[in-house]
Amino acid sequence: MNKNNIESTLKNQGYKLTGQRRFIIEAFEECPAHYTAQEIYEKVKAQNPNINFSTVYRNLELLCKIGVINKLNISSGISHFEIKHDEHHHHVICLKCGDMQSIDVCPYAELKVSELDKLGFVPIEHKFEIYGYCKKCSKDN
Repeated sequence: MNKNNIESTLKNQGYKLTGQRRFIIEAFEECPAHYTAQEIYEKVKAQNPNINFSTVYRNLELLCKIGVINKLNISSGISHFEIKHDEHHHHVICLKCGDMQSIDVCPYAELKVSELDKLGFVPIEHKFEIYGYCKKCSKDN
């Protein structure tokens, strides 16, 4: 999702692209990755020293709510955020260093839709994460 799509999504849902939101989006655009709220706050604070953490966090939550940012709740208990991608992907997460990588594998694609139909279940979204050790950390063990 690019800045223009984000701005139109905000407008369509009755929100403005405020200066704070622009700084947050630019932080993701300059280096697309997965960030904690604290990491985004530090990036934004470098551009706008007057901003506070609660403002950044509230805006991240709003951007998640309207569907332009994904919130990843990983087993460490620390949420990570990423700009929503047009392509579908999942994650592998290192239990030692916390490194997170995107993968294109999707086990949901293999799930028989008829199984969900039998349950009367209508899926809206899904998440898939694999936990283990990255190349660097597995050498350290």
